[in-house]
Amino acid sequence: MPQVTVTDKVGDKINEYQVIASAANDMVNDFIVRLPYFMVAVVVLLVFWLLSLIFKSVVSKLLSKSHTHRNLVRVFQRIGGALIFFIGLMIAMVIAIPGFTPAKLVGALGIGSVAIGFAFKDIFQNLLSGILLLLSEPFRIGDQIVSGEFEGTVEDIKVRATLKVR
Repeated sequence: MPQVTVTDKVGDKINEYQVIASAANDMVNDFIVRLPYFMVAVVVLLVFWLLSLIFKSVVSKLLSKSHTHRNLVRVFQRIGGALIFFIGLMIAMVIAIPGFTPAKLVGALGIGSVAIGFAFKDIFQNLLSGILLLLSEPFRIGDQIVSGEFEGTVEDIKVRATLKVR
């Protein structure tokens, strides 16, 4: 039986540590190579965030002149701003992560869409109900609402919630 000496064991451990150090060094070098892409992705994300703010401002100026459906204007601002930011996020992901494409994301979501649909069924139901409430406008900002023992003034109306002041 061959005898394993302490020198052999130490040599094996040194080889293991060299492999680990080499892998860590490669990861750091790859990160440094990708760092400019990450920075560009952050700049793109900031640009799209600013575009979403500009979109909200333009929508507010254009549509606030008609006092009907003020709640719908807010929903349009939020949904449009979120959509612009989401597009910017997708572009930033394509820039920052090699091999990422929105098609791969859609494919991955397609696989789990049934599970996601069941998990978020109530949320989507409430979202659609909120949009229908905003369209029918049973109450507006500033209205006084009494419901049972609770009473308050409507301060803000969102798709899924109505905020009040006591």
